[in-house]
Amino acid sequence: MARGTSRCTGSSLDSSLVWEGSWRPERDPVGSIIPPIYLSAIYKYPDEDKAVKPVVGDLKYSRENNPTVLLLEESYSCLEGGKWALAFNSGMAALASVMLAHVTPKSRVTIARLVYGATRSLLASLWKRIRFDYNVSGPPWEDLLDAAEYSDIILVETIANPTLRIPPLHELLKACRDTCRVIVDNTFASPILFRPLEMGAWLVVESSTKYLSGHNDVAGGLVAGQDMDDYKRIWEWRRLLGTAQQPLDAYLVLRGLKTLHLRVERASRSALEIAKWLERHPKVSKVYYPGLPSHPDHDYAKKLFNGIYGGVVTFELSNGDPIRFLSRLRIIAPAPSLGGGETLATLPYYSSHRGLPEEEKARLGITPRLVRLSIGLESVEDLINDLNEALRHG
Repeated sequence: MARGTSRCTGSSLDSSLVWEGSWRPERDPVGSIIPPIYLSAIYKYPDEDKAVKPVVGDLKYSRENNPTVLLLEESYSCLEGGKWALAFNSGMAALASVMLAHVTPKSRVTIARLVYGATRSLLASLWKRIRFDYNVSGPPWEDLLDAAEYSDIILVETIANPTLRIPPLHELLKACRDTCRVIVDNTFASPILFRPLEMGAWLVVESSTKYLSGHNDVAGGLVAGQDMDDYKRIWEWRRLLGTAQQPLDAYLVLRGLKTLHLRVERASRSALEIAKWLERHPKVSKVYYPGLPSHPDHDYAKKLFNGIYGGVVTFELSNGDPIRFLSRLRIIAPAPSLGGGETLATLPYYSSHRGLPEEEKARLGITPRLVRLSIGLESVEDLINDLNEALRHG
C-alpha cells in the first residue's frame, strides 16, 4: 500500500467516501466490509532495493507508515480535495510539524490574532528559538490583508476560536497568490462546511479530535495539501518526532468520517436554533454565531459555507458567576473540546486562551463570562431547557 496521490471517486461529500487506492472488501482475504486495524510495528521489505534505499510511503516501520493510517490519509485527502494527507497523534503535533518543516530564520510568518491559544503559544515558542519574523494581525481584517505584502506564510482559522469570526478568505488568498502561502485551520468548519484547498490555500490543518472523529474518544490531527514536496518534508518531520497517528486511533477517525456529514449538519441546525434562543434571553448580553444576522461576518459566512454554520455557539453572560452557571448544567458537560456527540461548555478565558496576556484577551473580547458551547446530537429542546435552568439559577 504505497503512498501516492489519490482521487475521490464519490460524487459528493455526503457520498460513501469512496476513493481510488483505498479500502475495498475484496482486498481482504476474508472479504471484511470494515477495514482491519494493523497493529504490527514492522513490515517486510517489498524487495532488496527498498531494504537499502527505502522511500517515503514504504511500509517498513509503524513510526513512519501504517496501513490503517494510510487508509485514513487517503480518505481525508479525498474529503479536502488534496493530493496527499498526513495523520498525526494530535492537531498540535500536525501544526508543529508543518512549522518545523517550513519555518527558517528568514521566514516571515503572520497568524490571525483570533486563533486557538495553543497555536499562538506554539508560534511564540518557535520564534524564541528560531527568531523568524513573526507577526499577529487581524481582526480588523484589513490588517490581515495588509500582511500579505510582507509575509511568506499566513495562518488563519476558517471559523476563529472562540468568537467565531470568519476571515475574508477569498480576498486573502487572492492577495497572497504571488507573495505568500496560506495555511487554514479548518477544525471548526470541517470539510462539510468548507474546503480551503479548492480555493487555493497552501495547506489545510485540522484537529481530528473534533468533528472528524466525532465521538470524544480519540485525539489526532491531519494535514492535507497539493504539492508532493511539501508532503515529503512534513512526513520527514513526523518520522523524526515520532508523532504519527496510532492505528487504533486512525481506525476510530475513519469510523467517524462515515457519519461526518450527518453529525455536522445536525449539530449546525441545532446550534442555529440555540443561538437564536440565547440572543433573546435576558441574562445573555451577546451571542457569537455566524448564522445570526448580528454576527459581524454573517454576510460572508452565507457566501462561504453550504447553508450551515457549524456547531459552536459562544455567548456572554450579562451577570452572575460563570463557574456557578457551568455547575448548574445537567445535560451539557463542562469540558473542553468540541465536535463530539455530547454538548460541551467551556470558558475560553480560563481554558483555551488562558495563556494570553490580559490586555490581549480584553482586545479579543475573551472575558471571564464568555461561554463556548459545542452543540452535540441531543434534543434541542432538552439543551435549551438545560441552559435555561442554569441561566435562571447561575
